[in-house]
Amino acid sequence: MQLSVNGLWWVLGAAVVGLGIGATTSTLTRRLVRREREIAGSWWLGGGVTAVLLALVAWRVGDRGQVAVYGFAAVLGVPLAIVDWCEHRLPRQLAWPQLAGVIAGFGALCLARDNVDAGVRAGGALLAAGGLVLVLAVLTDGGVGAGDIVVAAVVGALTGWTGWPQVAGALVVASLLGLLLLAVPGAHRRDERGHSTVPFGPCLFGGALAMLLTAG
Repeated sequence: MQLSVNGLWWVLGAAVVGLGIGATTSTLTRRLVRREREIAGSWWLGGGVTAVLLALVAWRVGDRGQVAVYGFAAVLGVPLAIVDWCEHRLPRQLAWPQLAGVIAGFGALCLARDNVDAGVRAGGALLAAGGLVLVLAVLTDGGVGAGDIVVAAVVGALTGWTGWPQVAGALVVASLLGLLLLAVPGAHRRDERGHSTVPFGPCLFGGALAMLLTAG
């Protein structure tokens, strides 16, 4: 996608805002990870990743209203992904506000546009994706955590706003990334029963990002 001059400034502005917000939200990461993980909680990691994500969102979505919803999800998604990568958990202090913000944001867009089609689809996708991961949690007897269910619901809503193929694509990409992590030394660990587990939150976010970048 080619950018106009205004579009370029829009993307650069999003990156600058992302750098500032990400540096600020890195304090949340530091509170949630062990103190020895200095890089994980550093302002430059949180700021840099958030800047890149908001620039990509601005590039793909433009100045449409849903850019704020995607941006909000990305801002909280960074500390969630970092914590999950480091400690294999998705703190509810971030996961539930992220879900609530996405629901509220899309609800506001439906009211502003007087068109609920995309919102209904996003709501259905939220329930479908969250329900699928809930079933996996039951089948794996704890191999999938409650945080994964909430994040899956977030990803379902974000991709469902665009279409059902994007929902399926995000879950497929997330599953492939999860399988890939099983083959990466240090990216997975053993639980108390000896089963290999991976940080599935970053995989889910990666699936959503892949669909955002490839959606027409």
